[in-house]
Amino acid sequence: MPVCNVIVLKGHPQATLKQLVVECSDTLARIIGAPKDRLEVWVTEVEPALWGLNGRPGDEVLQTVARSEIEMPFIRMVLLQGRPVEQHHQLIAEMTAVVARVLGANAERVRLQIDEVHPDRWGIGGVPASVRRAAEIAARATTA
Repeated sequence: MPVCNVIVLKGHPQATLKQLVVECSDTLARIIGAPKDRLEVWVTEVEPALWGLNGRPGDEVLQTVARSEIEMPFIRMVLLQGRPVEQHHQLIAEMTAVVARVLGANAERVRLQIDEVHPDRWGIGGVPASVRRAAEIAARATTA
């Protein structure tokens, strides 16, 4: 169920973005203790002309300022409610570090938002997560 979208300025090499997907997936899975097949991570690139920097379109700013000084990678995560605040704090610290390192970005410019959603308000394949989770828990109990 957990999802993570990293939004960056277009122009990073595809190999770098693929590495970002892998490392963010690994970090997210490790911290929240979820199997990788339960989470999704993707990168969204935004055209620099459509990203405002210092009150100007990014393509103009990039002509005189290095990307690493102005890019603000934005990480948006959606998690089901109920995780401890310490886990959120660990996600903020470690996901920021991964994104900054892989992209060569300034960690002070990275932003991360965690949206918590109630399991009754998150659907998986047309079924509320609360119902799907209850069915999975019941199935595990019968096989144990």
